[in-house]
Amino acid sequence: MFAGLALCALLTAPAVSQTLRDSVPSIDVVRARLNLTPEQEATLRPLFQKRAAELQEARARFEQATSRTGKQDVLRAAKSESQTFNTQVESVLNNEQKAEWREIRDETREKVKERYEQKRESQ
Repeated sequence: MFAGLALCALLTAPAVSQTLRDSVPSIDVVRARLNLTPEQEATLRPLFQKRAAELQEARARFEQATSRTGKQDVLRAAKSESQTFNTQVESVLNNEQKAEWREIRDETREKVKERYEQKRESQ
């Protein structure tokens, strides 16, 4: 349930560019924190670019959805895309890097959750 709320907050946040930056860490942050090899970075960079584009598209689809069911469909598709992205990223990493990647993801989720809660409290 939280993932849906967090994604909903992400897709409806007014500061889209900042939210998108926070929702997927930059490849530069990942490279530094995971000590990526040049080969790993070359493999991951297009995945991160694709993920940012998917999030922008999901936000647009969410805003255009006119029904609750339509919005839920967008959220389900975005969750599936997120799982695919994480699987692809982890397939490039060694075990130590995977553990750090999961920490980065947890931190990112926490940021999105905080943003959602702040927005909810201000309404």
